[in-house]
Amino acid sequence: MAERSVGLTAPNPPVGVIIVKDGRILSRGWTQEGGSPHAEIHAINQVRNKSLLKGSTIYSTLEPCSHRGKNPPCIDSIIKYKFKDVVISQKDKNPLVSGEGIKRLKGKGIKVIQRNFGNNINKLNNIFFNSVNKNKPYVCLKIASTADGKIATKTKESQWITGKQSRMMGHYLRSKNDCILVGRGTVEKDNPSMNCRIAGLDHTSPDIFILDTKLNLNLNSNIFKLKGRKVFIFHNCSKVHKKQYKNIKLIKLNNSFDTLDINKVITAISKKGYHRILVEGGSELSTSLLKCNLIDKIYWFRASKVIGNEGIGAISNLNIKKMSLVKNLKLENSTRLEDDILDIYSRG
Repeated sequence: MAERSVGLTAPNPPVGVIIVKDGRILSRGWTQEGGSPHAEIHAINQVRNKSLLKGSTIYSTLEPCSHRGKNPPCIDSIIKYKFKDVVISQKDKNPLVSGEGIKRLKGKGIKVIQRNFGNNINKLNNIFFNSVNKNKPYVCLKIASTADGKIATKTKESQWITGKQSRMMGHYLRSKNDCILVGRGTVEKDNPSMNCRIAGLDHTSPDIFILDTKLNLNLNSNIFKLKGRKVFIFHNCSKVHKKQYKNIKLIKLNNSFDTLDINKVITAISKKGYHRILVEGGSELSTSLLKCNLIDKIYWFRASKVIGNEGIGAISNLNIKKMSLVKNLKLENSTRLEDDILDIYSRG
């Protein structure tokens, strides 16, 4: 259930819930788009006859919340409808909850049981915990290259290196992340919309963060014509004509005018409540993130094509001169997509 809402719930975590009574499933729920309603409430709302909830058990991938934010505390509804047991996979390490939900449920005579639902659920929760507590969101890098690792020709032509299935998979990745991070060069070269073009998933297109140090981007670009999505620009300009950026949110970083500190960028995105970042920039952005060890996962699509030495590489200079400094990755999976190969790497 939790997997269904991944990429749609920021600033809340994706949570899955099942309500059971007398060995029968009464309902299922998951965190809804934008984090509201929460999974527990979504599941409760599926049960028309609320009297059935009395004495039932609710299974949740995360401790029910006990604080009031955009939504009321989930524990209030659990107490109201007289649930007998609450089974959770993990205690919520968000400081706003941190065991308080468990404490209050027990105080009302409701039995709370913690049971490990498996590594996949723990990974989902830990992504949220790391972002909320450490400002370290989960960063995924998407690369589409030739077999020899080139992302474009010498003249920056790149459409299309990979096949249709690879591109559709790329759209799916957009739907499973809270936001996209892209550099100015990619916006200028490709003039992309950065949306999810899969039937039925068009509403899952994430918000966008752009790196544009000197605010040189043409505001007539497609990316600034998007509806229903937030667009942010990181920059270092002291003087800005804000009227030109009416529907764009500007974020000024206090560092060198010529460069943007990528660590500060990632931290700022996390502080805005985005926990999963999909990076779709060029080699400069990819290299910067790799140098700072900020990449958690790489989705590398390799086409059965070769450009040669004169092409633009997916990764530029990492300044590695010793094998002891090589960036080690772990190959999680390798899948054939028509004539392409998708290799998925995680931190080594």
